[in-house]
Amino acid sequence: MLWALRLLYRLRALLGLPQWKYQVPQHHEDPLKMTFGEKLYMGYKYYYKAMILAEENSGLEQYFKNQNLQPNMHPDFVPETTITLSAGGDLIPYDSITPGNCQNLWNDAGDFFFNSDIVFANLETVAHPGKPLSAAPEIMLHDMFFNVDDDMFRIFSGNGQYKGYDIVSIANNHTLDLGEEGLLATMDFLEARKVAWCGAARTVETRDNITILEKGGIHIAFLAYTFSLNKHTLPPHKPWLCNHLYLNEADTDISFIIHQAEVARRQGADLIVAALHMGCAYQAYPSTHTVHNMHRICEAAGVDVLLGGHPHNPQPMEMYTTTNVQTGKTRQHFICYSQGDFVAYDIFKWCHLPLLLKLHITQGELHGKKATLITKVEARYFYMYQNARKELRLLDFEQVYSHAEIHVAETTIRKEIAELKHFWDLIHQPAGQAATLQ
Repeated sequence: MLWALRLLYRLRALLGLPQWKYQVPQHHEDPLKMTFGEKLYMGYKYYYKAMILAEENSGLEQYFKNQNLQPNMHPDFVPETTITLSAGGDLIPYDSITPGNCQNLWNDAGDFFFNSDIVFANLETVAHPGKPLSAAPEIMLHDMFFNVDDDMFRIFSGNGQYKGYDIVSIANNHTLDLGEEGLLATMDFLEARKVAWCGAARTVETRDNITILEKGGIHIAFLAYTFSLNKHTLPPHKPWLCNHLYLNEADTDISFIIHQAEVARRQGADLIVAALHMGCAYQAYPSTHTVHNMHRICEAAGVDVLLGGHPHNPQPMEMYTTTNVQTGKTRQHFICYSQGDFVAYDIFKWCHLPLLLKLHITQGELHGKKATLITKVEARYFYMYQNARKELRLLDFEQVYSHAEIHVAETTIRKEIAELKHFWDLIHQPAGQAATLQ
């Protein structure tokens, strides 16, 4: 089936029909709103040719290449306590994620990822023990309704070799795959395993009960929002069930994010993390309107860490600085536009390069007042390697592409690594001077 789809797009090109060279402006990927032309573009990116170039004349390629991802520390800041936050991308159930295939999955990545004070990822599936496992097929040609079982969640969580997750987001486009029943069951599933969650609520009275985790005396608030629920809609009388906002539309209403950030501070948060399920898939760069919406969230809501999900492949990062117009004080915000698929195995090669983050968060004193700042960013790319026996393993990507002849014997895998190296060269950002987007 895959070859047939690619042939159709190839024939389209041979017939001289318009092809896409640059990312399409204002693309939103909401299944409830996509036109036929938008669906055609979506399929083109996934099955035929992904978007290497950003929007035409946007300047995004150079903007991200010039980013300095390490915070500029104020010389008067006196550090006292530092904790670490690990963040992973989207956990998606695939048929290949089985106990037999994943025995060695975490051998190379587990220590880096799970040995942090707080461990976070996006759970992009329902977890309803009363329903059968429902995993993604190799090719998704129709609506899919995900459901993870205990065995797969154990794999997601480190195979029992590590502490697992402290918190996950459950606000994404698969949140309502099994309706309200499935969402409530997911909350029960996580609570039974002592995993906190964010992005949804059981009742209207608890919608503003912000999830705040404390480590080393530092209180971190976690917010989460999704641009889409696929073709599902929230019950009109229960809009609080999931934080659904039209984040993929230009100049979208972010007042609810502003409100919840204010509530989080009143509830004692020292630093705010927002998981934002937004952006467009199979693109090397975020869309211009996605960048502007992320910046608006920093400026208006004061969110400190913005973690993007949904594009399936990693996208660039930035350290964005805002200035308080009343006090003139500046604050730095870390934005990752997409960490890509995490534990998953899509057919699309770029999806085999999850970006894992470890943020160092320090509390101390600045000008006689308590201050909590991001003081270091560790970003590591891993290669989701699958051998001929379908065994999966997360390998350090920089080591793999440097010594592919040692780590990988299969010729086809070496070709994939070479392609991923080209993609990695585009989006990877060495330290540089801060850039300004025009």
